[in-house]
Amino acid sequence: MQNPLPKSNTELLLETEKLCRKLEQLKREKFDLEILLETTIFHADLVEDQLHESNLQLQLEIRERKVAEAKLKASEIQLKALLKTVTQANYDLKIILETTTVHGDFIEEYTHNLSIRDPLTGLFNRRYQEKSLERHLKHAKKHQQNLSIIMGDIDHFKNFNDQWGHQAGDVVLVEISKFLIYNIRQSDIACRYGGEELILILPRTSLEEAKNLAEQLRLGIEKLSLDKPHQFLQKVTISLGVASFPEHGLSSLGITQSADLALYQAKANGRNCVVTAHELLR
Repeated sequence: MQNPLPKSNTELLLETEKLCRKLEQLKREKFDLEILLETTIFHADLVEDQLHESNLQLQLEIRERKVAEAKLKASEIQLKALLKTVTQANYDLKIILETTTVHGDFIEEYTHNLSIRDPLTGLFNRRYQEKSLERHLKHAKKHQQNLSIIMGDIDHFKNFNDQWGHQAGDVVLVEISKFLIYNIRQSDIACRYGGEELILILPRTSLEEAKNLAEQLRLGIEKLSLDKPHQFLQKVTISLGVASFPEHGLSSLGITQSADLALYQAKANGRNCVVTAHELLR
């Protein structure tokens, strides 16, 4: 086998140039790869930073969302509680409205009754007494009927209060008022005129009938201590003055003044007695 012929110088030069070009190409490729690697590393760091920042933002949004959900849940609980309260209040108002509707007349009557009653004794007050006397007197005039009034004053009431105290005085007023209410007709009107003064309006009642009633009441009040546990009631008596329409006055003022004068005379006579306005004319 023959050995290959050695290459000529020209061929060697060409081969060398070819290798040099290949080397240059490899250098350029290496340089490009290095640049690409640096760019990749740079962008990788940037992407990592962006990913880290995005992760932090995501965590923040998650926390904010959890807080918002917690607030929403709390608001929902509060709303349910408020709704329950409103529902209960609405139910209560409905009950009140139904009660007011059903018992409206009773409430109106009760309120009116409070406005015309003396709070201590339960008797009608002075204002109601004046209006009632005017009304019944007008009716008596129209139908030509008798009308009488009895004015009463608890004897020595001031001295009684000084000795036993005002609370005991209140007890006396209440007990006497109860006694009057239980011992007069339903058509009669018992009023507290002022202080320890009481007045009875007696429609369709003559002077004689009113005097008899006054005497019965006087005796009953004098005996109150027999039925009551209060020791101080045994000292209670009352003076009474009686006047009638039309004999002793044609107006409410006239008949009231006549009864008041009769009462004054009863006290002058020693108290614990009944005097009629007719007796003052003798």
